[in-house]
Amino acid sequence: MRLFTQQKGVALVTALLVVSIAVILAAELVDQLHFDTRRTENMIHTEQAYLYTLAGENFALRALNDDLNENKYDSLDENWAVELPPMPVEGGSVAGKITDLQGRFNLNNLSRELNNNYAQSVEQFRRLLQALQIDPGLADGVIDWLDKDPQTTIPNGAEDDYYIGLTIPYRTANGLMASASELRLIKGFNEESNYEKLAPFIVALPQVTAININTASAEVLESLSDDITEQDTKTIIEYIGADPENDLDEAQAFESINDFQSYMKNDLKKQINTDGMTIASEYFHLVSFAQIGRGQLALYSTIQRTSGGSQVIQRSQGAW
Repeated sequence: MRLFTQQKGVALVTALLVVSIAVILAAELVDQLHFDTRRTENMIHTEQAYLYTLAGENFALRALNDDLNENKYDSLDENWAVELPPMPVEGGSVAGKITDLQGRFNLNNLSRELNNNYAQSVEQFRRLLQALQIDPGLADGVIDWLDKDPQTTIPNGAEDDYYIGLTIPYRTANGLMASASELRLIKGFNEESNYEKLAPFIVALPQVTAININTASAEVLESLSDDITEQDTKTIIEYIGADPENDLDEAQAFESINDFQSYMKNDLKKQINTDGMTIASEYFHLVSFAQIGRGQLALYSTIQRTSGGSQVIQRSQGAW
């Protein structure tokens, strides 16, 4: 009798153990199913967000093509420059903003091989650094980074012999930059937040580009000539309506370089060399952002616009 009772107790414990294991497994499967469902949902939403940002690209291409047909200059009071606020779409929202990349200094203009007039660009870059309170001598390192010559021939330059001696060694590119962020690798620009100060005013484009005086910032305008002072840039910015605090309805874009020369001569009493300046742009930057459910995605697109139309030449997600 006692043996039978003991067997019943063992059977009960075994049954309880089996039930406990089954409950634990069931709970784990439910949790895993919940996570899989949520992950799948997020993946679908992110993919939908990506498709919406691609639609934003198409919208931007059309806007830039339409603008090209309307006039021969680019300025901040035009439709393409108006930021698109978050607009509702099925399941979320989408937003976008186009900026003119030729309102920035093109680092690849410092290439001897690419730019026949690179010396002028070097002086412009030095003035930009000085305006931002960065050592103008650091421009030498950029020149060495871009040129094909492996020898250091300028006072503050640096080639492989410098970079290989670093804690984490690497070699110079000795070619054009693919991204302005490459500047972080160059001597002096990874110190004292120099790159962060300079980043809003620079770009790396695949060919020599001029500065669009209608869209350039005060710092970039000041770098164009020794004869353009900080007060001059404030006056120019106010005139063209580039100051976001001003009413764009009062903006007066320069429709030709001759218009700019006349303005400088008549209003600011200065005669300047307009080499390296333009009133029309070929390169633009689009940031399109979409949020669908829990999925979010930012797409950064570099757009080239020519007489034949606009096309995306570079695209990245998350960062530019």
